Amino acid sequence: MNYNINIRQEDFGATVMNLQNGKREYITTNELNNILKNGIFPEDSIVKNIKQKYKIKYTELKNKGEENNHFSFADIAYIEVTRACNLKCTHCLNNSGVNIENQLNKKQWLNVISSLGKQGIQEIRFTGGEPLVNKDIFEFINLASQLGIYTSIGTNGTLITEQVAKQLKGVGLNKAIISLDGTEKAHDKIRGEGNYKKTIQGIEELEKNKIEVRVNAVVMKENLEDMIIFAKKMHKNKTHLFIRRFIESGRGTLLKNNTLNKKDYDYFREKLSNEIKEDKYINGHYLRNDEGIQHRIKLPFNFIKGCKAGQRALVIMPDGDIHLCGFLAAQGFRSIGNIKNIENWKQYWDNIHKEDYLENLRNNLDKYNNIPNIQQTNCLAYVQKMLSDEE
Repeated sequence: MNYNINIRQEDFGATVMNLQNGKREYITTNELNNILKNGIFPEDSIVKNIKQKYKIKYTELKNKGEENNHFSFADIAYIEVTRACNLKCTHCLNNSGVNIENQLNKKQWLNVISSLGKQGIQEIRFTGGEPLVNKDIFEFINLASQLGIYTSIGTNGTLITEQVAKQLKGVGLNKAIISLDGTEKAHDKIRGEGNYKKTIQGIEELEKNKIEVRVNAVVMKENLEDMIIFAKKMHKNKTHLFIRRFIESGRGTLLKNNTLNKKDYDYFREKLSNEIKEDKYINGHYLRNDEGIQHRIKLPFNFIKGCKAGQRALVIMPDGDIHLCGFLAAQGFRSIGNIKNIENWKQYWDNIHKEDYLENLRNNLDKYNNIPNIQQTNCLAYVQKMLSDEE
């Protein structure tokens, strides 16, 4: 069935995702009941732009007689289907390039996708390494799409030919997150000679096949000025650009003194606002950050806006290890289990919140954000790195 809405029950009501555009919202229990019984969504709902008949995937997960202080399950799973990569980027967060031992096989990955779908996951982003190196990636995307899961892929774009783009469209890929780190000279310095043109060609093939494209760019001291030029170019082309922060981890630890400080970000924001008057295509960390969520109601628990770790996301490594954040994993933060040992995902999700693996890191947010003249943030991985540098 071709679902166009994914609804997961919550203690407060439900989390609703529009599978046509990846937008998400929270609704009350009364609103949920009105949808399930009468097919009527709130007047300001994100699904109102869907013209076809509503085809809803609904997952019931409410704990009977028990209230939780967290979402009933993660919204998104970042599945690292391989650590292998065709590039060797200087800032790579996890030192991709060579496969790690005990990587899950095709059958195991398909089982993971199926079990996450039954649990109410709303998006799976297939990452790496370079996910297109894994020859089974098309089957993974197809299964997720059939299960009513929004599918995205994080890729360097260099392997996307005309044929690959058509295959991705055919298996139901919703969105491609493409890595570009500036104009041609700056990008190729980071990712290798000639790769800028290959990535641009890949983007063009995706757009021909009407697959939504968002460009991800990592801003560092070495490409700071170039990134302003690049943002102007993306804005002119009406290409959505998300400017990511640089965190020293993986191979990126070799790039010393490249993390932007508050002064750098203040300068960057001012330059962007002066150069780009209407920035609806440009957002990112410490800029306008549109997470694609419509906060229609107040959540009944503490919610750290801007950080999915331990709240709305799971990260699954090629060997099945589970983390709450890819950057924390790359910094050596311990895994919180392995998919091979999980029999009940709902119980697992509830348990990791009861144990609160990230409590100390969350406490560090206040400690860090009270330091004068620093770039304030809710990113646990960024704070962990900056505080560890001071020790």
